[in-house]
Amino acid sequence: MSDPEMEPQNPTAPVDTDVLSLGRAVTALSRLLAVIGPGDHHIVGSRGCTDITTARTNVVIATAHIDVLPLSTGMLISHSPAETACLAALVGQAFSDPTGTGGALVVRTRGSQETAERVRGWRMRGGWLLPLTAAEVFSAYCTDALTGDPLSPESDVEYSAGLSIPTPEEIS
Repeated sequence: MSDPEMEPQNPTAPVDTDVLSLGRAVTALSRLLAVIGPGDHHIVGSRGCTDITTARTNVVIATAHIDVLPLSTGMLISHSPAETACLAALVGQAFSDPTGTGGALVVRTRGSQETAERVRGWRMRGGWLLPLTAAEVFSAYCTDALTGDPLSPESDVEYSAGLSIPTPEEIS
């Protein structure tokens, strides 16, 4: 009797794109944390989803609070596994969105007494995180999502461009 796990895999078998997208999302979030570095980070992911029964577009949001502490050998990451899993699932769904609309990811890093809080943003499109400009981050944060009316910017908050996150293909 043979063990199915030991048998060669069929190269023509269908690929589970959801599993691949989730793996890519976990990679993207790991690299995001490495690029933004130490700090107290609040990460919000959002994407539009169409309800097929009503044809209405709804916004799905996932959040995670992640503390990244520097160590001499790397980083210590403190987070809620449930929050992080929900965020990774949302990012994976955005990466595999066949309509190409993807979604957005915003990181708000709590400042110290000497520095302001910093907000950065990325589009989730084409299977990766694409940095927003500082003006796009400012516009997203300072516009009422329901009415489109401008909102006053928060004091002591820096609206900064997203940073480039290396793709797996760039590192391979």
